[in-house]
Amino acid sequence: MSDRRRGPAPQGAPPPPADYTFVDDAAGIREVADALAGTDGPIAVDVERASGIRYSERAFLVQLRPDSGPALLVDPETPGRTVGPLAELLSDRPLLLHAASQDLPSLRELGIAPRTLIDTELAGRLLGAERVNLGAMISEHLGIGLAKAHSAADWSRRPLPSSWLDYAAYDVLFLHELAGAVLPLLDDLGRREWFEAECRHLVEAGAAPPAAEPWRRLSRLSTLRDARQYARARELWAARDRVAAERDIAPKRLLSDAAIVEAARRGPASRAELLAIDGFDGPHRRRLVPAWLEALEWADGLGRGDLPDRRGPQGEHPPHTSWKRTEPAAAALLESARDALGAVADDLGLDPALLLRPATLRLWVWRAATGDVADDGALLDAVLREEGARDWQRDLSTPALLAAVGAFRAAS
Repeated sequence: MSDRRRGPAPQGAPPPPADYTFVDDAAGIREVADALAGTDGPIAVDVERASGIRYSERAFLVQLRPDSGPALLVDPETPGRTVGPLAELLSDRPLLLHAASQDLPSLRELGIAPRTLIDTELAGRLLGAERVNLGAMISEHLGIGLAKAHSAADWSRRPLPSSWLDYAAYDVLFLHELAGAVLPLLDDLGRREWFEAECRHLVEAGAAPPAAEPWRRLSRLSTLRDARQYARARELWAARDRVAAERDIAPKRLLSDAAIVEAARRGPASRAELLAIDGFDGPHRRRLVPAWLEALEWADGLGRGDLPDRRGPQGEHPPHTSWKRTEPAAAALLESARDALGAVADDLGLDPALLLRPATLRLWVWRAATGDVADDGALLDAVLREEGARDWQRDLSTPALLAAVGAFRAAS
């Protein structure tokens, strides 16, 4: 285990020096596990990734802290992508995180699968806070100012600079104190039960299943007009994803969504035509021109039966941004449903997305507006349960949404 370091305080109302221990070998990880095994209560956890730089969302640093003492910073790269005995220990203990949904996939990749957790960002959202990032909440509730200096850094870099480690330590040093400040406020508002239901959902939901057709998430895909253009976009997306995975580079650093969509629209057949499109030029991208042209050639050679359906996979709905043009009834009901849900959220001082995921709302609207519906209440209940809405969300959203669809039926 390396020497403990104390970093400089960030700008603003200064916190105490960043007190931490950094380990980057198997022996150090065992010592950290032994130290944590001798503590009780939740363990504060955070991870640092190289989002937007590397292909995967794996953790390049894991920060830990029991309810007292220094932060314990663990490098999972050096021992060969493992945290050894920490995986089992952290899976058995309650974990205290901020924005758990962002960190859980990275933790699970390391074999850490918590059974219970406490999410301070979620607590802030249920309190109706306008700003729920860690720095803002620590400033508001603890009066401590934290500088956000390295949040977008390339954490895959080695060795990690000491200033980055100072920054990382602050992400867990105040989590226990923050939880102690915000959780009683949930009790005051009668929202602790909602909070606990959401924390259980984060644990029980597990990893989200992969999208059936992830290429359909391309920005502005719906601006394309025919199935051949969609096929080009699909094949370019697949080529970009394959090369990005091979090189461990974030896909959009190789090629932007805008470049893919524009190439799909134009259908360039030569190197010169492809390089004339913004986003395909530059010395690094030029070397990949053969891969992009091969993808486009493949798409243009497909028979009609092999072209993708612009409406998406069977059973799903087309992008809601196209509804005004293609399904005006669905667009009208969506607007009414959003207004109804927004009114409930405003009364509670909450973000409407907390009451119901926007994707869940759109799915219900689409089925209600375009299907043969015998019972609106039964359909809504089925969709909410299918999409995993919690009891408190169903209780709050159901009356407003049934009123919205009732008005929609009356006006039709």
